[in-house]
Amino acid sequence: MTPFEVMRDRLRSSAEQFKFLDAAQLVKHAFGLVTEGRRKSKRPYLVYLFAEPTEYAGRTIDEGTKTNHRAEIARFAAAVSGAEVAFAATSYREWLDGWPATDSELASHRAALLGRFHP
Repeated sequence: MTPFEVMRDRLRSSAEQFKFLDAAQLVKHAFGLVTEGRRKSKRPYLVYLFAEPTEYAGRTIDEGTKTNHRAEIARFAAAVSGAEVAFAATSYREWLDGWPATDSELASHRAALLGRFHP
């Protein structure tokens, strides 16, 4: 867990800062997952699933903000790489795009979710 410990310490000291990513919350989740993973003898994975809306709470979310968020995700992922808790991130759209198109019920559910999250 050394990479997450280093991240935790850097966040505490303000040596590492994130504007768009709640890195402290991700670190907390990682420590919870490692405890549970060890208890169950399973490899823990922390998956950060995020939305990229065009608008939120009445204000427009520009492409620069989305780009900066993704850059912070990449920076966090690189910093915690190699930890006992594996970290991955994907947007809802990317996740839903991975669903098989051959299942009509699943395709219908996917379309409904995309309509809700990406009007």
